[in-house]
Amino acid sequence: MIRATLFLALAAGLAVLPAAANDEFVSPPAADALRAGRQAAAEAKLRPQAAAKAVTVEEVGDADSFGRNMKWLGLMSGYVSLATDCTPAPGDPADPNCVTVNPAPAFTPYNLADLATITLPGRSTHSLICHWQTPIISVVYSNATGTRQPYRFQALASYRIESEVLQGLSDPVSGDPYNGAIELALGSINDAGYLEDGDFFTRQYTQSRTCIAGLVSKRALVDQYGLTEAQARRFFREPVTITMAIRGNARMVEAASINFGTRFSGD
Repeated sequence: MIRATLFLALAAGLAVLPAAANDEFVSPPAADALRAGRQAAAEAKLRPQAAAKAVTVEEVGDADSFGRNMKWLGLMSGYVSLATDCTPAPGDPADPNCVTVNPAPAFTPYNLADLATITLPGRSTHSLICHWQTPIISVVYSNATGTRQPYRFQALASYRIESEVLQGLSDPVSGDPYNGAIELALGSINDAGYLEDGDFFTRQYTQSRTCIAGLVSKRALVDQYGLTEAQARRFFREPVTITMAIRGNARMVEAASINFGTRFSGD
C-alpha cells in the first residue's frame, strides 16, 4: 500500500512538470518518442499552409485561395416593382422602387441604383469575394391591344465595388478612370415571345448563380483590372463597399415583382 501511494504521488508530480522537464525522468527511448510526437504535431499544424504555398495556378487554377477555409461575409437584397400605376394607397408612403410601365406595346426601360449596400471591414477575406445570387421574380403579361404582340422581359443585378485602393487607377483597356470603384453584372433573367390578343398570364423566374472566379479576386484585380500585386493585396486589407443596382426592360408587362438576393463569402 505504501509503495502504491508513493508511486501515485510521483506520477502526479511528474504530470504537472513542464514538458521539457518530463523528459529527464523517462528513459532515453521514451524521451525520443515524446520529442518525435511533439515535432509531428507541430508539422501537422503547418502542413496546410505549406501545401497552399506550394501549389501553382497551373496545378489548381486558383493558388491564392487553395486550402483556405470559407468565410461567410454577409448578404443583401434588392427589390423593384413594375406596375401600371405606382400611386400609393391613401396614407401610405410612395414606393421609390416602383416603376410605372408605359402603355402597351411600348418598351419600359428601368434602372434603379443604390438598392442595397454592405461594407466589409478590412481583412474580412484573403483573396476572394464570392457570390451566391438568387433572383425571385414574378411577371404578369397582358395583351389588350387587339392584335398579336411580341413581349419581352429582362432583369439584371449589377454590383458597384468601392475601395480607396481603386482611387487614381484606370481601366488598362479603355483608359477610363475607376474613380474608386469597379462595376460588374452577374447573370440576367431574359424572356421573349408572342402574346395573342386577350392573353393574360403570370410567369415565375428564378435562377441561382454561385461563385466560380468570384465577384472579385486578387488574380482578377491584377490580370483584368491592371492593379499591381501590392495593390491587389492591399485591396483585401482595406474596407470594401458593395452596392446593388437592378436594371432591365419590359414590354407587354402589366406588373412585376423583382427581387435579387445575394450572399457573399470569402477565404
